[in-house]
Amino acid sequence: MIIEPQRTYVLELLTALGAAADGFILAGAQAMKFTLTSSRATKDFDFVLDVVLLRRLNMPLAETLQSLGYVALPEAQYFQFEKQIPGSPEVMRVEFMAAEEYQHKGDFRVAVGDKLHARACAGGRIVLAESDYYEIKGVLPDGKPGTARVRVTRPNALVMMKCLALDDRHRNLRGPEHYEHDREEARTHAVDIVAILAAQTDLGKFRVGFFRQFEADSALRDRTFQIMKDYFGDENKPGLLLYEEYLRNKEISGETERSDIRYELRRAQKLVMHVIPD
Repeated sequence: MIIEPQRTYVLELLTALGAAADGFILAGAQAMKFTLTSSRATKDFDFVLDVVLLRRLNMPLAETLQSLGYVALPEAQYFQFEKQIPGSPEVMRVEFMAAEEYQHKGDFRVAVGDKLHARACAGGRIVLAESDYYEIKGVLPDGKPGTARVRVTRPNALVMMKCLALDDRHRNLRGPEHYEHDREEARTHAVDIVAILAAQTDLGKFRVGFFRQFEADSALRDRTFQIMKDYFGDENKPGLLLYEEYLRNKEISGETERSDIRYELRRAQKLVMHVIPD
């Protein structure tokens, strides 16, 4: 689950949002913490926003963030905000995404409210449908106990989002100056895909849910399945090469044995390909 001190401040955020919290669906690595017994450390919070709900509520979301001490990052054009955690060197960083169907023409953003935007993303509508409520308990910044309900992306939608992000980063669409960072991000997404699938206790049931989520979007289904084939179809595909880099780094650090790497690559390849219907 979410660790401290971030747990305290995501509780603060959800509490302050009130009814609007229903329109914030936790995605990315923080959502993985509700699926995996242990997951990689991350301090960022990615939310897919329910644009229709938030526009209907018409709440001053940017003002709420400002009142909590969040500042819009200049380079992100009101879809990334950051807050210094009091008495700590750590920060709370939140990023907002939304279904690409709502984006501005000729823009990569979606207008959610005054001085609050979201980055348009494929599959955003699926995330809204494929989410479950969880309860978070902890302590608020004033020391009082706090409880909040949060919508969390299901594993099947997480894998879809990770596949799309893997392809985006590996193709280095932002240009050569971002190559190293994009390759590192692509490697992270490849590792996350394998980790989410490996955590499923019933892969057959997962496979059914993974396919069904695309019922209203066959084009996105075909795109996602093609990415899985292109990146994990055989041992020479880039997704498995990225995963091998991760395993080699673990070997260097003494966390794994050389003899285990080939076995793990075969296991990862079978996991991913099992999800694609025959």
